[in-house]
Amino acid sequence: MLVTAMSPPAAHAAVVVPSGNDGGFVSPTLQPDGTVSRVQPEHRSGTVEEARSIAARKNAISDVGGIDEKDLDDYRTTLARAAEVAEPPSGPLEECLASDEAGKPGGRVLNRHFWCQRNTIHGEVLFNGKKEGEFTVQYRAAAVANPFTRQVHYFLHGDDYDTEGTFSAWSRLSIKIECVVLTAGCSVDRGAVVMDIGDWDDGEWLNWNISSDEGVATQQPEKVLRNIFTGTGHAVDDFGRGVELTSTTRPGIRCDSASYFPGAEKACTFTDVIPRLNYRYGQGYDEVVTHIKTAHENPSATDPKKVDKVVPGRWDGYPTSPGLHRVPYAGTTWQSNRNAKDRACRPLTGTPGQQCDEFPFAVTKEGAGLGDGNFSVKYVNGSQNGLAGIELRIYLSWDRILYEETPADGVLDEFWVKAG
Repeated sequence: MLVTAMSPPAAHAAVVVPSGNDGGFVSPTLQPDGTVSRVQPEHRSGTVEEARSIAARKNAISDVGGIDEKDLDDYRTTLARAAEVAEPPSGPLEECLASDEAGKPGGRVLNRHFWCQRNTIHGEVLFNGKKEGEFTVQYRAAAVANPFTRQVHYFLHGDDYDTEGTFSAWSRLSIKIECVVLTAGCSVDRGAVVMDIGDWDDGEWLNWNISSDEGVATQQPEKVLRNIFTGTGHAVDDFGRGVELTSTTRPGIRCDSASYFPGAEKACTFTDVIPRLNYRYGQGYDEVVTHIKTAHENPSATDPKKVDKVVPGRWDGYPTSPGLHRVPYAGTTWQSNRNAKDRACRPLTGTPGQQCDEFPFAVTKEGAGLGDGNFSVKYVNGSQNGLAGIELRIYLSWDRILYEETPADGVLDEFWVKAG
């Protein structure tokens, strides 16, 4: 509840001081050597390339596989419901917070739809080189990218607090979420939430809704906007002295109005994660898995033959790992890929019931029609090839992979594939 406590809460233990710049909310802090430490949020540009580098540094990979249409519908419903019930879905929240990464700077991007963090809000009042008061509030936070609107829903839950010196349970603490750096079209539906420090562990989720206005987007036709959000705060001790709180955590988001996602024409995603289609054995398309696995691990053994062949689409942990870029089904690039694939398949021999499979996929810019020879074709079981194709189609909607056919837009989106 957003009210001041009318009776004193129970006494709390000594303050646990966070170690260094840990990604939570923190004021300037006094160090053991007498110096004052101030947080410096890292610079962000919001580009696809920057997000890829951040994901590589944090080893943030979202593997998606073994999914069907019902899985997609159910997950979208779960995410969208967060806005209605004003709290994050428990399943993704528990999975996300269980990772050590959730407690590190920046929190954890579980996948393109969910982000979380567990950390502290820590403030100190410094006077004449001495620390006269301090407080710490432990918290959990989560954010859900809405699959049906251009919104991200941010949630914060205080779990415990400690005070010392001139800070008490009745000292005031305010927290707000705001757009920073890339602010075009970005807005938040409420300002600061202000409560006594002793009320921040009352068990309720607080929420802010971050919106993206397609009307200011210059990119067409998806109307893509990239934004960065962060948290800030302010605390006042019992003598009226204020301290500003800053966070180094600055997650990146992307919102679009891509009409080629039926039933989900508007949505947002988190950017600081590697989206990867995970083709696993035992899902009914083993021959396709083996084909892609061979193309990535032993390309010289694949057809057509080429010296120094490198088939893209495999994430090797480095920002330079060549990804795949989606193009429209049955479009110009797709047709060029299919024609080139058919030519490459003619010298090969298949058996009844087989189809000539290609990788990279025909729905990517890196397909056979690119003309660089860095692709593979192989005859595989036709039914298995069909199942793998269905999963690819569902995956592209699950991770909301945008088309990539207009060079003037720069890189809009990319994805990778894991086989086996």
